Amino acid sequence: MTPSRIKSAPAIALAAAFVLPLLLVLGAGTGTGQDRPGAKPAVPGQDWTAESHDRTSFPLVGKHRTLGCRECHINLVFEGTPTDCEVCHWQRRQDDRYSLRLGTRCSDCHTPQSWKKVDPALWSHEVNVGFRLEGVHRTLDCEDCHGSGGFTAQSPDCFACHESDYRSTRDPNHVEAGFPTSCPSCHDQRDWENASFEHTGEFVLQGRHASASCSDCHEGGVYQGTSPECASCHLVDYQGTTDPNHSAAGFPLDCEQCHGTAATGWEGADFDHAFPIASGRHSVACSECHQTSDYRVFTCLGCHGQTETNNRHSGVTGYSYSSTACYACHPNGQG
Repeated sequence: MTPSRIKSAPAIALAAAFVLPLLLVLGAGTGTGQDRPGAKPAVPGQDWTAESHDRTSFPLVGKHRTLGCRECHINLVFEGTPTDCEVCHWQRRQDDRYSLRLGTRCSDCHTPQSWKKVDPALWSHEVNVGFRLEGVHRTLDCEDCHGSGGFTAQSPDCFACHESDYRSTRDPNHVEAGFPTSCPSCHDQRDWENASFEHTGEFVLQGRHASASCSDCHEGGVYQGTSPECASCHLVDYQGTTDPNHSAAGFPLDCEQCHGTAATGWEGADFDHAFPIASGRHSVACSECHQTSDYRVFTCLGCHGQTETNNRHSGVTGYSYSSTACYACHPNGQG
């Protein structure tokens, strides 16, 4: 080795002592380690990866696995990094939007997968509070119900939160209609629309009544005092009917007597005829016997000719060839 090379060795060693640490710091400051996908942190004596981190006392799970080293290891200081959630997410980062009002033990409810995805095995709104979150309630932010003042217990009664909705509703007007304030009797938690009111009691909805809109029977949104009598809604139908003419015939206004309660339609009415017409020779069209619009007037003479009838009644005291006389002696249509 030449003297010049021997003299330069100390200088090289001295330069390396300053340059190598500088390179390590510069390398750490430019996003090495997990800050760049596939890269490794430039820490002397260590070759860290996500997989090697799993062999420590803090395996990388969920969103922790996608973070860069600096997110948890400030200035890439690895020794002494806290593993308690609250230390990192409050004392260092202060990213608890509720400012510890729900406590400091994050892991009692949350997992590293997501802050908003609470493990139901750890905490359940239904079990711990007594109110099951369904439908729209599952998408709400906690403060939408609890406000920003704290997380004190709230009433599970819908009306406690939705009184303003109840009072401002106009289709129909719940207040004027006297609807109950127990919202679940008509609504579910999915939305306010498509409410299903249980029409029980004096007037059960059947047939076409079940598919009619509320306003068809409750005009002007008035629900209280609506009469259950058929004629209160169908008087115009009654008066306009000509086959047969109900008004002229003096039919009763109680539609159910003939049309039943199924409300499937006006056709197929079953009138309780005092004279037997359900079968036999008298099972004919109404117009055969009632030849005028007044169904109180009937005739037997259209079918029963006078010659034949006279021959059958020879010697019968008080006999006369008239419909009223026929009915007086033959109310059941038999001899």
